[in-house]
Amino acid sequence: MKYFLSLFILLSFISCSKTTKIPNKQNNNTTLSYVSKEYLKTLDFKGKELISIPIGKHFYYIHKSGKKMLTLTYDNGADEFQDGLARTRVNGKIGFFNRNLEMVLPPVYDFAFPFHNGKAEICTGCKEKSDGENSLLDGGTWKKIDRNGLIIE
Repeated sequence: MKYFLSLFILLSFISCSKTTKIPNKQNNNTTLSYVSKEYLKTLDFKGKELISIPIGKHFYYIHKSGKKMLTLTYDNGADEFQDGLARTRVNGKIGFFNRNLEMVLPPVYDFAFPFHNGKAEICTGCKEKSDGENSLLDGGTWKKIDRNGLIIE
């Protein structure tokens, strides 16, 4: 019973969050939402500035300021920050954001692997196909980019 009461309270607060359009550095709008102050008080940040929580079928990063950013689900959890960036999907495209939940690279890629040693593999034109259990990528053009989004290989 305690679990259901907590879940009800959590969902009530989430449904009251507001959404604001915030342009990123390249004037490509993305949606950044905020959680209510009441809900924020219920979260245990354990001395951290950022935590990930599941909401429905998705994971979100929530900053102690109240900012909330949708992140990709990876291995049954939130996409991890690598080289200081994590991935998000907006309107079917993948972009990268930092630990302040600021969009660093706009969501323009059909797929992108996480950054590693300052590089990320990205795909444009590829399509996700499912074999029933796993998702596979088909076609497209693969390139490597740096943290500024410039093609390097």
